[in-house]
Amino acid sequence: MPDVTISIWTAVVGFFLSFLAYFFKKWCPSLYVYILTAILGIGWIVYVFLDQGFIKTVPIFFIFVFSFFSSPVPERSKVQLQEIIDQLKEQGAREIVLSKNKERLLVDFLFSGLFIVIAVLYFLFGPDSPITLILLYSFVSLVVGLTKRVELFRALRLFYAEHEEVLYAVSLFETKKYPLEELSEVSVQTRPDVLQLFQLFSLFSPNMDYTTSMGKTWKLSFSGEKVYFTPDPSESMAFLLKEEIHKMEEVEVKPFYHQNNWKRLLGKWYFAATVKGVGAYAALITLFTLMGIGPIVTTIVMVLFWIFNLWISDRVLKIALDMKKIDDPDLLPIIEKVFSRAGLSHVDIYVTESAEYNGFAIGANIGRSLVALTSETLKLPHEAIEGILAHEAIHVKKRDVLMGQLLRFLLIGLVLAGVFLFYKDFQNWLEHAQIFVFLSLWLLIFLLPAFQSLFTQWMEVRADHLGATLLDGGNAQMANSLTILCEYQDRALEKSAGYYVTFEKEQEANKKDKKISSLERDSWFFRFLEFQFMSHPPMYWRVHSLQTTETGWSIGKIKLWWCSRFRESLPN
Repeated sequence: MPDVTISIWTAVVGFFLSFLAYFFKKWCPSLYVYILTAILGIGWIVYVFLDQGFIKTVPIFFIFVFSFFSSPVPERSKVQLQEIIDQLKEQGAREIVLSKNKERLLVDFLFSGLFIVIAVLYFLFGPDSPITLILLYSFVSLVVGLTKRVELFRALRLFYAEHEEVLYAVSLFETKKYPLEELSEVSVQTRPDVLQLFQLFSLFSPNMDYTTSMGKTWKLSFSGEKVYFTPDPSESMAFLLKEEIHKMEEVEVKPFYHQNNWKRLLGKWYFAATVKGVGAYAALITLFTLMGIGPIVTTIVMVLFWIFNLWISDRVLKIALDMKKIDDPDLLPIIEKVFSRAGLSHVDIYVTESAEYNGFAIGANIGRSLVALTSETLKLPHEAIEGILAHEAIHVKKRDVLMGQLLRFLLIGLVLAGVFLFYKDFQNWLEHAQIFVFLSLWLLIFLLPAFQSLFTQWMEVRADHLGATLLDGGNAQMANSLTILCEYQDRALEKSAGYYVTFEKEQEANKKDKKISSLERDSWFFRFLEFQFMSHPPMYWRVHSLQTTETGWSIGKIKLWWCSRFRESLPN
């Protein structure tokens, strides 16, 4: 493992050079700036190489690249913030004054602080292990996120262009426009729900959090995105209340420290520390290291802790994702029919709020499983929802969540055991073959997701075809369900991508009007990546396999997927 101090300094150097490049571009041609930063960056990596050796330099190099490109510099655009604001004012856009209070910013620092402290303690007292790199990645991400929040709090400006009926959010990092014709829902909260908005407390893509105070918060639901902001109480927001808006309500939100939120806060902290990251594991390892407990006992405790987290995963995620049981009277008969046919009448179905289209199964066993759909998925036609539920019902019935975790654990265990045994038997030789060791380790890292995708893709294909047996329309209905899901997903992605604005290129981008389609067969390289490394086969292939085969599951379909996995990965 690379030296922790050197790794942290590498991240700092990456940040510094990124900011240096940003400021120098104001006075120097971009080519000269690129050459200067490249020379300084190469100089630092050479210094690290001379100090740490080849093997340790490689992960440090990736730390440098990650920190350089993720550093929170303003948008690299020819149009500066003030120029954008001037353009909007010239067009007659009305500025919406925002309510600003530092208490809102302090909440983000408080939530991030615990994870940053855990990382720092591990860097100081924990042993060298792969967790070090994971924590460093999380540490850099949190610092970047906090920096952006501070700058957003300081410089965010909102404008409403009445002639366009567009809401603009302008900041140093990006400018986004939200056409009100895409607005589907408006609600007002008594305060921002920070337990929902904080980046580590969400499983899905984060919401657009423009909140700058702990006051009344407006929540706008656009296609593919939810936007939160806190206008000044004196501001009139009547322009948002169109006839097309089918829901307008004021929701009371309790402070995150209110006793009614204690269980929710604990669940979200636990989720962030064990599911989204390794903070809980790092804290335990650090504690055991300070107590002088040996690596064997520590490893046993970590494995038992992992099994415990797997066992309670359904309850943790239910709390962390703010799930609610589906009570739609139109959907309940569909749910009952699908899960009764699967022999799973006791499985609960929940909904979690998200602008993404998704459904997933949770839980280590049939008796401790549930199925969750996102709120956006419930807007699909009922025929498509029925197909998604049938797919997830098979995951529950076949215990795919448990099997997937066990297989992942087994693969990692086999790799670590193999490396340990090989190192033990050939230690002297390996010390003189660092290039071989480096290539072997990175080959293993490269192949791990490929081996894992063998099992996960098989489970997904099986869920498609066995799920079709639970539907009245069989394969045709399942194929249609996936098609509808893709069409809605692609449309939401197009809309979300279209919210980003670069003023000088906006008209040109609109003319191109590039369409996103997951149902089209992509170039061979992207097919190769999806078939060999992703957890799901490409959607075009899943739909095609359902449309061209009979309803049911058989060895023939396994062969079809296996052959396609390699045939579709080759150049046309």
